[in-house]
Amino acid sequence: MLLNKSTLVIGLLIAMVHSAHAFQPDYENIFKGYDGCFMLYDNSSKKMVSEYNPNNRCSQRIPVNSTFKIPLALMAFDAKVINKNTVFKWNGNRYELPGWSGDQTPASWEKYSVVWVSQQITPQLGLDKIKQYLADFDYGNQDFSGDPGKNNGLSNAWLSSSLKMSAKEQMAFLQHFANGSLGLSQQAMAETKKIIYVGKLNHGADYYGKTGSGWKNRDDNGNNQNKMRDGWYIGLVENAGEQYIFVSNLTDTALPSATDKQMGGAIVKEISLKLLNSYFSS
Repeated sequence: MLLNKSTLVIGLLIAMVHSAHAFQPDYENIFKGYDGCFMLYDNSSKKMVSEYNPNNRCSQRIPVNSTFKIPLALMAFDAKVINKNTVFKWNGNRYELPGWSGDQTPASWEKYSVVWVSQQITPQLGLDKIKQYLADFDYGNQDFSGDPGKNNGLSNAWLSSSLKMSAKEQMAFLQHFANGSLGLSQQAMAETKKIIYVGKLNHGADYYGKTGSGWKNRDDNGNNQNKMRDGWYIGLVENAGEQYIFVSNLTDTALPSATDKQMGGAIVKEISLKLLNSYFSS
C-alpha cells in the first residue's frame, strides 16, 4: 500500500512539472477570424510542446514590428550604446500612447514599446553595424532598407516595412537568445532579459515577452486606415526549473470594424496569455 502511495505521489509530481505537455486547446476557435500561428517549445528537453501551424502559417514572413526591440536591445547593450542606467530624454512631444510622453529607461522602452527610443538608438548603432548584427543573428530577411524609395531604414525598417521574418525564424532567434549562442557579451544578454521581464502567470511561472503591432499591406504613404492588422507576442516562460519559448502571431482575415481599435499585438498577447495560463496551470 505504501509503495502504491509513493508511486502515486511521484506520478503527480511528474505530471505537475510537465503540465505544459498535457493541454491541447481548440486552436481553430481561438484564432477564429485570424491567420494565426502559435508555438510552445520546451527549451530544456528540446521538444516542441504544441504547434498550431495551419497552411504553414508559421513559415510565412510578416513585418517584425516592435518585436525588433529585443534584438535592438541586444545590439545596443553589446555595442555599449546603452547601459542599464541610460535615460532616453523626451523631446516634449505629446503622444497618445500610454507611457510615451516622458523620459524613458531601457525597461520602460520595452514595457511601453516606445518607438521614438528605438529611433534614437538605431542612428547611434549605424546601418552597417545593424546589418552585421542581423546577419550574425540570421534574423529574418535582414532587409533594413525601409519603405521603398524613402531611404528611411534607420527609422522605419521594422515598422510594417522591409524587415520581415517568420514565426519559425523568431523561434530560432529566441532559442539562440535563451541558450546564449548569439555571439554577444553575457552582459548584453542578461540586461536584455531583465528588461523584457513581464511578471508571473496565474500559477507562478515567470514570463518574459514582447508584443509587436502593425498593418498588413500598408500603402506607400504610410496610411494605416482600412488595413488589416498584424500582431506578435513572443517570449520565454520559466517554470519549475524548466524553460520554454513561445511565439505567436496573427493577421486579420477581414477588415476590422471601424469601432475595433485594438492593436494586433494586444489581441495576440491576450490569446497567448490565455494559452500559457492553461498550459502552466499547476
